[in-house]
Amino acid sequence: MTDLFIKLEYGKYYQVDLHGKCLEDAIAELIYVINSVDLSYKSVLVVHGYHLGTVIKDYVRDKFNHDGVTNKVSIDAGRTLLVLKR
Repeated sequence: MTDLFIKLEYGKYYQVDLHGKCLEDAIAELIYVINSVDLSYKSVLVVHGYHLGTVIKDYVRDKFNHDGVTNKVSIDAGRTLLVLKR
């Protein structure tokens, strides 16, 4: 999916780059972003990567839960979109 398609389909999104971080730091940053992102953003695009391992990707896609997230969309192997409750 191209970034333009993501914006057209899901609205304005905030991008957070987590690849290269340890899982604990990635989780803390993701929670912080979701809790503090401006209300004009409809989703958070998580760049978790996959070449250096899939720990963050697997956690975001399979285990991460937050009251502010309504849906998870796998964009490609290295990115996941979290649709926010707005």
